[in-house]
Amino acid sequence: MSEERFVAIETRLDSVETKLDSMRQEMREMGQDLRRGMSDLGQELRGEMNGGLRDLGRQMRVLHEDVIDRIKVLAPDLEPIRREFRAEDANLKDEIDQRLAPLESALRKRP
Repeated sequence: MSEERFVAIETRLDSVETKLDSMRQEMREMGQDLRRGMSDLGQELRGEMNGGLRDLGRQMRVLHEDVIDRIKVLAPDLEPIRREFRAEDANLKDEIDQRLAPLESALRKRP
């Protein structure tokens, strides 16, 4: 081979090497840009998720209060039954007292 061909091959190899270095640099920059973009997207997504969770929490509290109100509306009024039980309890107490009082009196009179 002639000297000119060697020089031409070396020149082309230098050119290829320069282009490879340039491509490596571009790939590094693209990787850094990609990392920054992914980081920004991650932060944005976290912000949106936090906002969505706050809104979901608020909606859940509203629904909870609504359910409690509906249960109160559907619950029966137990006060009449309570009054009836109290009256019956008082009657039973009076009956028991009427029976026990003479027995206790008789026991006290015994020697």
